[in-house]
Amino acid sequence: MHDVVDDLRKSFGSSSVVTDPEIMAGNLTDWTGRFRGEALCVVRPVNPWQVQRVIEIARSSRTAVTSQGGNTSLVGGATPVNGGVILSSQLLQGIEIDMHSQIAKVGAGVTLAELNRKARESGLRFGVDLAARDSATLGGMVSTNAGGMHVIRHGGTRQQLIGIEAILGTGQLVSRLEGLYKDNSGYDWASILCGSEGTLGVITKVVVRLVPVPKHTSVALVSVSSLAAAIRIVSDARRRFAYLDAAEFMNKTGLEYVETLHDKRWPLREIPEYALLLETAGEELEVDQLAEFLDNHEDVDDAVLAYDARAEGLWTWREGQSVAISSQGIPHKLDVTIPIGEMPAFVAYVSELIEAEYPAVHAVFFGHLGDGNIHVNLLNVDDGNAEIDHEIFATVASSGGSISAEHGIGRAKVHDLSLTRSPQDISSMLSIKKALDPMRILNPGILFD
Repeated sequence: MHDVVDDLRKSFGSSSVVTDPEIMAGNLTDWTGRFRGEALCVVRPVNPWQVQRVIEIARSSRTAVTSQGGNTSLVGGATPVNGGVILSSQLLQGIEIDMHSQIAKVGAGVTLAELNRKARESGLRFGVDLAARDSATLGGMVSTNAGGMHVIRHGGTRQQLIGIEAILGTGQLVSRLEGLYKDNSGYDWASILCGSEGTLGVITKVVVRLVPVPKHTSVALVSVSSLAAAIRIVSDARRRFAYLDAAEFMNKTGLEYVETLHDKRWPLREIPEYALLLETAGEELEVDQLAEFLDNHEDVDDAVLAYDARAEGLWTWREGQSVAISSQGIPHKLDVTIPIGEMPAFVAYVSELIEAEYPAVHAVFFGHLGDGNIHVNLLNVDDGNAEIDHEIFATVASSGGSISAEHGIGRAKVHDLSLTRSPQDISSMLSIKKALDPMRILNPGILFD
């Protein structure tokens, strides 16, 4: 197997092939610290032809290849399972903005923050936003079909994707980089590869649509007594505001963690059972209209509003959730989708389950009320005895939901995939996997068991 490292060094030079354990350490552990792996080396190609060469070398020796972007996966999706080679997209760079079509051609290693800095020079931005924007890469976001805070208005990553370039597990390069909004000339490689978690090919470049940067944003942080009350407010806000950009919720425990970690005082009278964050964005400043709407809504207990640059302070309470939770220990992150009307009952069930059967476990809930995405974070779970994960996923399935909303299946959920995908579904997906990666060298142990 070490011949693989020698072959890579002969092809790319020693500086592009890293074997130093200390340098590789960050590539072998996921963001949460829950998943760890081993690898022969980390290789950093700079163009698609070098990626193609990595795949050729790996195929010749049946060596596993784990593709890795910003390594911000929360389900172990970029952590090697069976050793082999880590292929980092870090050096796959480049951003080209087309103002006429409002699209961007972007290297897979470009971070979301880098893309937005470049796009804003033209008055544009990417329609998907994440708290991990400084490290999450476009290749990784496409690979997992990332969602984020603005799905309620713009949709997820798949809705922004109109072109792709990738090296399949066969070693073949597929390229659809024309950036056409309409192209019905056969199978859509962008859609096929989006959300495939690196199991079919290594993404090297993408073409994404951009949206105008809003002139004004208005944000409200709202105290409510229940998740049901928050849902009613969001339902009414969607009818009232044409440009509702975000509708996020947090529970009391998560807010307390943020307050402690950031030494930041809650801006209202007291931390509520639930908090709702609403944002509108557009050409007109709607802070007064938002204030009036909340003032007249019977489910609002208290609220504070801010607009434009001042709104960032209110967003801290939502965007600080993941880091604040991880400061309390290594969490199990159960990113799920529930029909919106079923969300309160689901949260109540999980809370009761933990209290009755797992009293040492602490649960923190936050997520996206506009699309039914709940991030269930469990602290103090013994990885060797994690039946609680499976019980919760089974409840998600019985509620007509999905065990993965936007993080992917990764390593964390491979044994639960059959809860929400039928045997025919899985068999069909494996047929695609066999056709595009016949040697099964790409991200083994990810998505499929």
